[in-house]
Amino acid sequence: MLASYTASSLLSEEQRAFLDEVAASFTVSDETLNTIVTRAHAELYRGLARSDGGRASELPMSPTFVRQASNLANRVSLGMAIEASGRRIRIGSVHFDASGAVKHKHTQVFSPPQSELSTAQARFFDYAAYCVREFLQQHNLEHADVCLPLGVTIGLPVHTGKGVQCSVSETAKEDSLDLCGSNVGRRLCDAMLRGHLPVHITSVTNNVVSALVAARFQDPGACVAATFNHGVNAAYFERLGNVEKLHSAEHNAASEVAVNTEIGRFGSAGNALPLTMWDRRVDRESRNPRTRALEKLVADQYLGEIVRSLITDFIDRQLLFAPNCPVQAISSAYSFHSAYMAPIIEDESADLVTVDALFAAEFGIRCSPADRLVIRSLCEIVAARAARLSGAVLAALVLKASTDNRVVNVALGGVLFDINQKLLDDTTAAMEQLLQTHPKQ
Repeated sequence: MLASYTASSLLSEEQRAFLDEVAASFTVSDETLNTIVTRAHAELYRGLARSDGGRASELPMSPTFVRQASNLANRVSLGMAIEASGRRIRIGSVHFDASGAVKHKHTQVFSPPQSELSTAQARFFDYAAYCVREFLQQHNLEHADVCLPLGVTIGLPVHTGKGVQCSVSETAKEDSLDLCGSNVGRRLCDAMLRGHLPVHITSVTNNVVSALVAARFQDPGACVAATFNHGVNAAYFERLGNVEKLHSAEHNAASEVAVNTEIGRFGSAGNALPLTMWDRRVDRESRNPRTRALEKLVADQYLGEIVRSLITDFIDRQLLFAPNCPVQAISSAYSFHSAYMAPIIEDESADLVTVDALFAAEFGIRCSPADRLVIRSLCEIVAARAARLSGAVLAALVLKASTDNRVVNVALGGVLFDINQKLLDDTTAAMEQLLQTHPKQ
């Protein structure tokens, strides 16, 4: 991580010294990682326990009952995915053949007008129903003989109840659609009825639970799914008998239940995670300070903002860019997107031309060779820490899911890994290393 700048003669002593200070602040030791695994593992257990008046878990560990359809032959099923921001609604259909295998699929993405996102919630749900109508018409499904089953997934923290009862419990992200307290399942059902649509909603879940179910459909050994998008979350399959807060005579203790961990909240209630002054700044200025601590260290929404905060500190110390260059754009919060980090880190050219081109195009700043090296080093430092922390939490999840000595397959996905292969590789490497050294509990 440090090799990219320590051997370079381009940097001044002041630049090198501040980079060393930053690198030291973001370094997470193996000992600290093992402690994180232990504490995250304990928090996962605490979240399944009955409330006994002690400290409640910071992880809600919301169970979702999942059942497999008994007969898929010659059926058509629909799915709707609502992004946390509400800016995209994805509708899809899956057609099964006579043997129950997938025959073909269709997908269509809708982008609601801004007016549908900034007004009453009812307008948004009516727009969602409009999207379903358009999809059915486009794919000749509006005259189906029977009501088509529609499963809904949403990228917001939710609390699931009986049937399609599903309430948004938190507006977690900087640009989230404000549906807090809204019963998404009931509101969508009402919108479909108003539109006289031939669909019935079968389930409403958080998107990570849907990812887990999809992974299990493809791979019977899949037990853990984690998504690294604007937010971070994970779900896993747990034996119902281990979910103390659900103990009931009517439940089969040997059956499985999908547990939505909301792992992005880990570390919010104590000092389980190593925070730097830049992390605290991002948290303080966020929409939801003092919550979702892990998410703010590893999620796509925040990594770029951490790098931007570091860049502005270099600017304030007069260690970056020419004295009179325009810095207004880079000074705006969340203007440095995490998507910029991958091409910067992957730039192996002698003059780091990608860094210069990106800053010229996005911020109107021409970078000196030293500027380019500093920026790439900052991206490497922040990404390397994110990978190690993500690996530690994934290791805790695997340990929890393997309680019954079963082999655990992990499904990883999300835009953060889609655009940054090195981050994915470093995350899985950290997870595997910790699983080899951390004792099974």
